[in-house]
Amino acid sequence: MNTNKHHLCYLCGQTIEPKLRNDPMALSMDHVPPRQFYPKQIRRTENLNLNIAPSHKRCNEAYKNDEEYFYHSLYPIIAKNNPQLGNLVAQDIQRRSLKQQTPAIIQRILSTKSTVTKGGIHLPNGLSQFALDGKRIERVAAKIARGILFLSTERYFEEQQIIRIDFYDDLNNFLKTYKPALQLNPLAGVYSRAFAHSHFSYKDFRLLLMFFWGAFIFQVIAKDTK
Repeated sequence: MNTNKHHLCYLCGQTIEPKLRNDPMALSMDHVPPRQFYPKQIRRTENLNLNIAPSHKRCNEAYKNDEEYFYHSLYPIIAKNNPQLGNLVAQDIQRRSLKQQTPAIIQRILSTKSTVTKGGIHLPNGLSQFALDGKRIERVAAKIARGILFLSTERYFEEQQIIRIDFYDDLNNFLKTYKPALQLNPLAGVYSRAFAHSHFSYKDFRLLLMFFWGAFIFQVIAKDTK
């Protein structure tokens, strides 16, 4: 089936021309954040009207493996900081383990397990750590931020405009620091238990706070070239 409406791809900034649905340059409405970040149990019981942004099918699919990695690799932090939602995510990961690519992702994460820190410190008995791929995680965080910016401004933000990404899992201290700002511009989302964000606009840049699964926050700064 053809589509007659022209869109701008929020990931590459190019016009999405009418194409057959199976064409790699066809329109693919992408969920912001990814739909799989809302566990199936939640999607089944909640009537979620998730945010979507236009993209080329090829541009969208270029992030799929990294999105899966993001979801699986950060699960331990969800389990630690938000056990209630962590249980739902764990059930969702178990369900998804039947898919072909999921066991490979889990095995890749488990293969980085170590009882010795990068600095050579041996962890106490029973403790271990995993070496996560920060670049893949930041790539997904940047994609989500660009989607939010596109939906907020109706403008394309290049990947290079994301100039800083910081990760915080000490939520009490972080939220205390940002309390005055968040009182003016509270975190909000379609289903805020899974994802919420706050967006601040300044003269030359945009600041986004993205709150995932009530467990950790990404602070993203984007250069604004309007």
